[in-house]
Amino acid sequence: MDPVMPFGETITVLRRPARDKFGDQSYDAHHTVSGVGIDWRATDADNSSGELDFRSSVSSDVTLYCPRGTDILASDQIELPDGQVYAVVGKPAPWRSPMTGWAPGVEVRAKRVSG
Repeated sequence: MDPVMPFGETITVLRRPARDKFGDQSYDAHHTVSGVGIDWRATDADNSSGELDFRSSVSSDVTLYCPRGTDILASDQIELPDGQVYAVVGKPAPWRSPMTGWAPGVEVRAKRVSG
């Protein structure tokens, strides 16, 4: 896989292995992907849950532009270079130009919610 973006970032794909001896599943580092373009999206604060605990949640979205053939599943999590972990949202899809048909890679959407 040649990187589409020579100055792109390196991300770590976290994947759930089989259950451990206690029946738990946790994410383990599965592999890294280099040459990734990261499109940071707006962060949204929300405290409309209706709960009386006065907590608010903050969600952050990113879109990742990965090289062609990148192995990322809808059930994976992604660790970005800043150490924050995001959950993949939906199925990763081919990233294709509607004007030329050029298909350089895979687009992955991910979200992080805290609070």
